Order: sequence, then structure tokens, then C-alpha cells
Amino acid sequence: MAKTVDSTELVELANALTLRIYGHFMARAAELNLTSAEAKALQHLAPERAMPMRELAARLHANPSNVTVVVARLEARGALSREESVDRRVKGVRLTPAGVKLRAKLEARLLADHPATRGLSAAEKRQLQQLLHKLAEQEL
Repeated sequence: MAKTVDSTELVELANALTLRIYGHFMARAAELNLTSAEAKALQHLAPERAMPMRELAARLHANPSNVTVVVARLEARGALSREESVDRRVKGVRLTPAGVKLRAKLEARLLADHPATRGLSAAEKRQLQQLLHKLAEQEL
């Protein structure tokens, strides 16, 4: 007879994993002397397209004034540049070559020992991938 699945336990385990993933992210960002907001900004920006500051704020789920501070810090590190658009009121930001390198270092560190995949066999990773795809396809 099949064992009954306890939804409460599943949610608790998912929440615990989420906390471990967040802690992992924070630690890897700190290794590169980045705040979590700076690391997230690096993940959302690209070198080939200047993203409007408001769009970046929306992607980071942050107040635009807070994103200005994040952008200033990354700009001081040479990781991104600001650009004016046709509408001078709209500033865009894009990764510089140094920013691309910094993002690649961050991504490599995040993948190296990620809590969601650490210790899983190739078959277990495929199984997890299928389940995550199924969950991602569900509407909110």
C-alpha cells in the first residue's frame, strides 16, 4: 500500500530548501563583495541591451531610489554603465565587460555547490528538473 503524502511536510521541506538556497546565494555574493541586490542586478542585466532603471527596479522588486544606490555601487566597480535614451528622463544601464566577468564568476560559484542539486545523481537531477518544469508551468 502506498504511503500517504503529507502536504504539510512537503511545504516545510520546500521552505527549508528555499532558505538554504537564499543563504547560499547570499554567501556566494558576499564572496565577491556584492550585496544580494547587486548580485541580482548583475543577473538581470546584459551587455547588449541597456535596461531602463524602472524595469530593473521592477525585476528586483525594489524601490527605484534603492536601485539607484545599487547601480551607483556597481558603476563604481566598473561593472555597468549608465546611458541616456532618446527620452532624456529615462536612464538605462548595461553590463560592461568587467560586469560580464563578475556575473560569470557569480554564476560559476552559485552552480558549483548549489543546495538544490548537491548530492543528487544525474537521474535524480533529471527527475527534479521535470518536477520543477511542471511547477513552473502552473499559473499563479
